[in-house]
Amino acid sequence: MLGDYIPASPPAYSAFYSNSFEGQGHHGGSAILVRRDIPCTSLELDTPLQAVAVKVFMDRPYTVCSLYLPPSVTVERGDLNHLVRDLPSPFILLGDFNGRHSLWGDSSVNPRGVLLASFIEDEGLGVLNTGDVTHLNSPTGTFTAIDISLCSPSALLDFTWRVLPDLYGSDHFPILLEGNRYEPQSRLPRWKLEKADWQFFRELTSSVSSVADFSSSDEAVTYFTDMLHSAALNSIPRTSGYFPKRPVPWWSPDCTTAVQEKRAAFSRLRRNRGDPTLLEDFRRARARARRVLKEARRASWKAYVSSINTKTPLTQVFRRVRTMAGKFSPSSPPVLKVNGIKIMDGLTVANTMAEAFAKVSSRDSRPLA
Repeated sequence: MLGDYIPASPPAYSAFYSNSFEGQGHHGGSAILVRRDIPCTSLELDTPLQAVAVKVFMDRPYTVCSLYLPPSVTVERGDLNHLVRDLPSPFILLGDFNGRHSLWGDSSVNPRGVLLASFIEDEGLGVLNTGDVTHLNSPTGTFTAIDISLCSPSALLDFTWRVLPDLYGSDHFPILLEGNRYEPQSRLPRWKLEKADWQFFRELTSSVSSVADFSSSDEAVTYFTDMLHSAALNSIPRTSGYFPKRPVPWWSPDCTTAVQEKRAAFSRLRRNRGDPTLLEDFRRARARARRVLKEARRASWKAYVSSINTKTPLTQVFRRVRTMAGKFSPSSPPVLKVNGIKIMDGLTVANTMAEAFAKVSSRDSRPLA
């Protein structure tokens, strides 16, 4: 529930929240989390709807908007029209719309779904849903498709939409949008200086040409830089440049078994929708998986706490806490604002900063004596 919430940013992510509104139920509010190594900036929305929007830079800037439409609240068509017209294109509009219609794959149609289908058609929006169900009603064991992914026409072919096969403790399936043109950003590889072969590095750099051999200082600098870089590549190992997947230390074979049994029970329920016996089997398997994972975390933490003493460095303790939670915090890339325009592309940011430094460092910018 994002109603009476305390804004928080999970480690490694920048968080953007909308507020729930009075009279729209005890559930409400929307949120967007953006990994901190992806440039982004928040957008102001003038809407009474529970929506939040962020502009993110991938291969090009995209506006991502998260929207929640409570089932018990009357949605005004004009508010929907105003929202999408306020979103810079290309945009993606995602959320729990609580509308059912065959246009996005639901087996039934409700009044909210009719309103949304008309709105989508009139605005010329693209529907990314492929027809898979997105929600499980746990009390009844019925499946619906009330989570909709919409986009501006220019972004329709940029993403592939699919539903993950596990609920992960929720009643909504996670939905994965994969970019068809975007490659995830990686961090710059770092030199592993502690594993360098310095003797080999000296041998590779022992033969240096004289400055007199070059026609200009720029040519000499280029030669010297290329020589050092080539020697380093051959004698100093580097990191891969990709963010490592950090497994939690408390995971055990029992955790794997419990999760596999829960997923198997859910798959049987999904193939035989509405079967009360399979629904009960799934509930038990899900409860057991939660219990096994909770006990594994608790046992691992108790074992670690018993191993520390007054001489244990605090940095080591906090590092262990973060490792147990599987947390990793990449650095946030810079976003520059030049002449009122926000720049998020890494190469453009670097060139802009270089031009600014060159300008203030040039001979023309120095005051006359």
